[in-house]
Amino acid sequence: MKVLLIVDPQNDFITGSLAVPGATAAMDYLTEWVRVHRAEYDAIVVTLDQHPADHCSFAAQGGPWPVHCVIYTVGAALYPPLGEVLTDAQRAGESVLYVPKATTQERDAYSAFEEYVPEPLRQATEIDVAGLAGDYCVRSSIADLRRHLPQTRMRTLDEAIAWIGEPTLLL
Repeated sequence: MKVLLIVDPQNDFITGSLAVPGATAAMDYLTEWVRVHRAEYDAIVVTLDQHPADHCSFAAQGGPWPVHCVIYTVGAALYPPLGEVLTDAQRAGESVLYVPKATTQERDAYSAFEEYVPEPLRQATEIDVAGLAGDYCVRSSIADLRRHLPQTRMRTLDEAIAWIGEPTLLL
């Protein structure tokens, strides 16, 4: 089983309060990748920050980040072009699973897979990984998946990953 994992393709990380350099180009690349290659995947899994307005990671609460991806806001929404392609996939009966993370005030999560790995990823023999930001949430997601699924083959779609700092090897 082959799965595409997309980490945090949300407006605040692309053009919003915590915009990652190169994110628009990376998400445009990913959008086209999904459009062309989605039939090659048995499932697509998308992680999403879904923070409450007073989340512990925000600077006002003593955290390191500006307010971002507050649940039910435009900033927390999927990047619109990618959202359209994923909606088309769902309408065609393809499996698209959305996994929220960091949903409570007192707990941050760079990875959605620290404690639990959804079924499509557990069944995967291959996982392609893309998303934002390479040096935080993508790296943490890969590390957690490696811990839970050590035998699963993973590869990164490097053109579909943007970084806050300097790019480094993820796998």
